[in-house]
Amino acid sequence: MTYQLFLFDSLSSTNDLLKGLACGGAPEGTVVIAREQTAGRGRFGRRWLSPKGGAWFSLLLRPPIPAEQAGCIAILIAVSLARALREGWGVPVGVKWPNDLYVPHPHPLSVNGEGWPQAGVRYQKLGGILIELSTNAAQIDWLVAGIGINVNNELPAEARVPPTSLARELGHPVPLEEFLDRALAAIAHDYERFLSEGFEFVRQRWQELSVLPPRVLVRTSSGEIAAEVLGLSQSGKLVVRTGESVRELATEEVTLCPR
Repeated sequence: MTYQLFLFDSLSSTNDLLKGLACGGAPEGTVVIAREQTAGRGRFGRRWLSPKGGAWFSLLLRPPIPAEQAGCIAILIAVSLARALREGWGVPVGVKWPNDLYVPHPHPLSVNGEGWPQAGVRYQKLGGILIELSTNAAQIDWLVAGIGINVNNELPAEARVPPTSLARELGHPVPLEEFLDRALAAIAHDYERFLSEGFEFVRQRWQELSVLPPRVLVRTSSGEIAAEVLGLSQSGKLVVRTGESVRELATEEVTLCPR
């Protein structure tokens, strides 16, 4: 995949600008980067603080897959970024379904999937992904992946999940250009493999990187319910057991149960 990059000093939202470009026929691989966002957002419309020093960018994809498999792309990008961070800087980043990057504290001795998550480990949020898309006859016309990673930026004083940054984990700042180069290269590699091989290799990698414990809380319109995590479906949905029934979660919010 060939990238076409557009860099701005400040934008309200990289996703909003790129969605307009997508509607105008922009090619796959178009990337909008902002040094800061003034109205960044995450899932469920939550505010996403995006000061200078962080990596705030959106990527346009046009995958030839049904819209019901859009969750595969969120998972793919999450595991691609986790791999880039682990290989590039040695930070043991894990993924929280469907779209968040977490760092465990204290860092586990092993991050190959065995025994992770571990008792006594607490997680801090490094970044997240917001997927927005347009469909045509149940197929994806375009998909915009908004990506926000705390790199060198100041962290919010208050947050739903305690935040961290790449600079905080390493003890020194990281050149944003180097981070973006590694991140985009990892995504392109895995996306091209996904188009040729399918989702299975992504699903297996997610199983190694997932920070979800055996039981989670699922937030529904009627309240929170406890669920047992069974795995990930071939469409990127989280498979859980609630009581006697098995269900697949597509957009629900999942939180970690106290151990």
